[in-house]
Order: sequence, then structure tokens, then C-alpha cells
Amino acid sequence: MSFVREKDILLLPQIRYTGKEDLFYQRCRNKVNRYFIDKKKHKLADSRMHGKTLLLFSLWILLYMLMLCSGIRGWSLILLQIAWHFNMFLMSVGIAHDGTHHAYSNKRWVNKFFTGVFDYIGINSDMWEYNHIHSHHRAPNVPVYDSAIFSLSLFRFHPRAPYYRFHRYQHRYIFIVYAFSTLFKLFILDFFSFSRSRIGFISIQRRPITQFLYLLFTKAVVITYTLVLPLILIDAPAWQIVTGFLLGHMISGIALGIIFQVTHLHRDTTWPEPDATGNIKTSFAQHILLTTADFCPSSRVITWISGGLNIHVAHHLFPRISQMHRVPLARIIKETAAECGLSYHYYPTILKAIRAHLDTLKMLGREQTAC
Repeated sequence: MSFVREKDILLLPQIRYTGKEDLFYQRCRNKVNRYFIDKKKHKLADSRMHGKTLLLFSLWILLYMLMLCSGIRGWSLILLQIAWHFNMFLMSVGIAHDGTHHAYSNKRWVNKFFTGVFDYIGINSDMWEYNHIHSHHRAPNVPVYDSAIFSLSLFRFHPRAPYYRFHRYQHRYIFIVYAFSTLFKLFILDFFSFSRSRIGFISIQRRPITQFLYLLFTKAVVITYTLVLPLILIDAPAWQIVTGFLLGHMISGIALGIIFQVTHLHRDTTWPEPDATGNIKTSFAQHILLTTADFCPSSRVITWISGGLNIHVAHHLFPRISQMHRVPLARIIKETAAECGLSYHYYPTILKAIRAHLDTLKMLGREQTAC
């Protein structure tokens, strides 16, 4: 199927994986199930996850109170704001993300509650589910179908996407854009997504006015307590507060870019093609192995900080398993892929993963394949 532009989206068929469920995925599921039986564990949040949740919520409140009431000024205040905003990043990938995937609890209301954390740190949970769950998770690296590689032509994330001369520099400016991604999400992107009738190939029914009012309300709440109240209540120059606000968002944006983009746009990635009827002639599990990579899969520290999203293959294959189990899942996937003669892509360090990401962007920025 030729590259489809956004204007042709109404003509897109549903994606279907026509390859039979393969031995690799069968063995993986059997080994994963055996792991939980042997270890006498369950797949959802455990005491470690509950402790992480309590810690992050407590830090969210404590750091905020320190900002408002401690009398700290200057760069100490800016660093405190950065720490507080980064803690909100940890809450997004470390708490809300599991709730979205129903990986926190077997109770729907609990998952819904923790998914709602997104709303009060600046990310509309409804739009997140459409973009991340219904679009990205169904068809990683498939243009138009996967909203994660939709970039308003600012980047070229696919070898047959429309090419512009400035794409030759995308590997240089990519992290500048990542730095502003959470600010863009807070002030613009959710409203843009809300106004659309489709996200990727997914048709969105007209939403009631109450949802739009809720979007406005939560955005106003977030902007008020993250920026307006600090400007009013902290006895410090406004530039210090604004600087802390911007740097906190920029560092969090870069972290999000590394987690969600480096794992799909890397040196060994592929872009499987659906045919004219939307069929991809592999199994879903093989598609994930072809399009996804891990970084630092054996590091429990990196896994804790990233909410397990550094182990991205396991996240796509087993999204309803809590992040706390991703390290052993990565070992199972690596072992099983080797048994089945399949490639499992991973990078042992963050720097190597970033280098692979930049190399891929550089390649895409100079390749002028006809669309």
C-alpha cells in the first residue's frame, strides 16, 4: 500500500494481522504464565507498585509545599521546580500509564482513578487513550494508523513520508522539539485532538459538551496550580518561577521523547506495509519485534524511572501486566526469540539507544524516496 496522506484517511481500511499466531508468542505466553505461577505472583500492581504510588504522590505534595512555603529563592527554587515537574513525569509513566492499560488493578474504578492522574498533570486522559491505546498500540510504525509517527511534517518518521529539505537537519533539532512536547500537549495538542473527527484510522464520535468543559476545567486547574499560584504566592522574581516551569517541562519532554520514540525509531526498526485491504502479513507479535526495541532491559533503576517503558517489547506484547514485572519478562522474550530464530532488538545503554535513534533520523532525513 502506498504512503497515505492525512487527507486520504477516510479511505483507510482497518489494520489486520493475517499471520497465524506464531510459536514465539505461544511460548512467550506459556513461559510468562509459568513465571507467575512459580513465583506465586499476580500480574497486576503489587506492594512495590503500591509503595511507588504512595512515594510519588507524597513527593508531589511535599515538593509543592516546599516551593510555596520554604522561602527558597534563586537557582535552588528553580531546581526544586524541576524536581517537582520531573516527579509529575514519573507519575505519568509510573502510575497513570498502568491505569490506562488496566495493568494496575482488576477493579475498573481503580484503573480509571489512576488514569485520571493524566488529567491533573496536564494530559487529557480521553485523548491519550485514543492516541496511545487505540492508535499506537494497534499498529506501531504504520503511517497514519500510528499517531505516534504523525508529526505535522515537522519530522520524517517513515522512509516514504513526504520529504522536505529541512528534514536533513531533523537529527539535530529533534531533542529541541521533544523538550517542548509537554508544553505543546498542555496548551495545544489536546485541543487539536479533541477537535478532530479521527485520530489515526479511528473514527471518533462527536463528544458531548461536558467532555469539552472537563478538558477546559482540568487544563485551567493544571495551569493555575503549576504556574499561576507559584507566581502569586512565592516571593521571588517572576523569571525564576517561569524558568523553573519551562525547564521542568523541557526535561520531562526530553525524557518522554526518549521513552516513546527511541524505542520505535532506531537503527534496526522496520516499517511493515499493509496491503490495499489493510492486511499486514505477519503476526502481531512478529510486528512488535520488527518495530520495537528495548534499552537497558536489565536495569531495575532505569525501569523504575521509566515506568517499565524502556522494556518496550514486553509492554506491547503484554500491556496488561504491571511494569514491576518487566525485567523478568524481558529475559523471557529475549530467550524465546533466540529459540525461535527471531531478532530481539535492545540497546544496553541509553546513550547507544539515543545514537541509534539519531542515526535513523539522519537516514530518514536524507533519503528522498518517492511517495
